[in-house]
Amino acid sequence: MVTNNLAKIIKESPYKRPYIEKYMGISRNTLSNWCRSVSYPSIPQLLKLAALLNVSMDDIYKWEEEK
Repeated sequence: MVTNNLAKIIKESPYKRPYIEKYMGISRNTLSNWCRSVSYPSIPQLLKLAALLNVSMDDIYKWEEEK
């Protein structure tokens, strides 16, 4: 199971969603989908996003074995 912390990390970051969307070259809908686990960024996008937000990829998405 994937735990998604992206929305929380964005909220706590100094960046607003429109800036992140422009920086990443993505639509508002795409960022929303990433935050809600409807879809996920590619590995290069995830690396770029993690660098911008000054977090690790594991901080954004965590894999946990289902119990």
